[in-house]
Amino acid sequence: MVKNAIGILIFWIAPPLIYFFKEKLGFGGGSVFTGAVYVFGLILMLNHFHAKVGHRPNTFLLLLGGTFFSVAMIYFFLMNKEMTMFNTDLINFALIFGFLFSLLRVDNQVQKYLPVLILIITFLTSCALIYSVATNPNYVFGTRATVQYTSKTTENFTGNPYIYSRNGLAGFLISFLIINRSWDSIKVPHVYLTRLLAHINVWFSLIVIILTQTRATILTLLMAIPCMLFFMVPVKSIFTHVKRQSYIFYALLIGNLYYFASKLRIIELFDSYYNTFFNLFIRAMSTGVTLGKSSEVDESAMGRVNNINYIKQLWNTSKIDFVFGHGYRFRYIDIPMLESLVNFGVFGFILFAGFHIAFLYFAYRCFKSQIIFQNFIGLFYLNTFVGMFTSGRPMDFAYWVSFLIFIRFMNVEMVKDKNELKSEY
Repeated sequence: MVKNAIGILIFWIAPPLIYFFKEKLGFGGGSVFTGAVYVFGLILMLNHFHAKVGHRPNTFLLLLGGTFFSVAMIYFFLMNKEMTMFNTDLINFALIFGFLFSLLRVDNQVQKYLPVLILIITFLTSCALIYSVATNPNYVFGTRATVQYTSKTTENFTGNPYIYSRNGLAGFLISFLIINRSWDSIKVPHVYLTRLLAHINVWFSLIVIILTQTRATILTLLMAIPCMLFFMVPVKSIFTHVKRQSYIFYALLIGNLYYFASKLRIIELFDSYYNTFFNLFIRAMSTGVTLGKSSEVDESAMGRVNNINYIKQLWNTSKIDFVFGHGYRFRYIDIPMLESLVNFGVFGFILFAGFHIAFLYFAYRCFKSQIIFQNFIGLFYLNTFVGMFTSGRPMDFAYWVSFLIFIRFMNVEMVKDKNELKSEY
């Protein structure tokens, strides 16, 4: 079970840690190292079951997602507008099919092992990010923190802060749930160390979210916290757990904060981060609402505004093309929900939108589950939902890894009965 769980997380939660080893520590070159790690993840997911035997996923989500993916594959082979990426996309799709096949053969009981492993991996990744920033002479406090790419031609601080921000969100959610929820649904190797690590990681994760300054993650966090407090953990229970189980840790934390606040002026630093992020957030909102007509514009949001204006012009030029779609990878819109309409037409858009409406329904059901992993995937989907309107493409590899996790485990209880094995998968 642990081996299978690690294989799953290599695809899902561990990519920021993989990039750290590749970019910061110099393991491998290009995408070869990443591909080798993914193949290793598939090997870890192997088990003793017959190849035709697998566990039943959420069949409704599988039907919707499979239909949309099939439509996308037809466009990929027949109406591909970016053939230079054909081989890369083909490899990614092969990995996606391999991951789906492996997921269907992993026992439902793996949900007991995933939470603590997510806790450990997110903590290690947060440490890796902080180490990378601390040892990077090009980093300046106030800029967005990330692991800098080694293949840089200038001294500019470059990297992908989004994946580390997403890791911080995952770390915060799982730590909060482990601290405040019953442990009946998880396997804990060491009670005291697990609880201590959860308390440390919840704050490390918040620091990472602050350092990376990713608006989508902040918005997801603002959505997730009320869901946790309303459905899962009452506020009174939070203070009870902190007082009873971790008063020594928080006494040490407060003492250290007081010391570093006086030496490093932490309060002023956090105030600076807050002001910077608040101004960026307001500027981005203003840019999006006014479609770039505000006095001050956000460059990132302005890119999406330009794409929206381009689609409006395309609509005025040829409306009929939107019925059938313009083709796979027709244009990078950076808004997956909108790009599904442009690329795959009305039918593709309806499928994709319906797919996510179904995800929202099952995420809501996950909120009310007594299983920690179910709570986590319900909350973590909120980040994917926000991403559908803020970044990426509808067929991105990282998105589909998450989609397959949700399809496989959303509202799938941990039943021990062997009759749950179905030969049709």
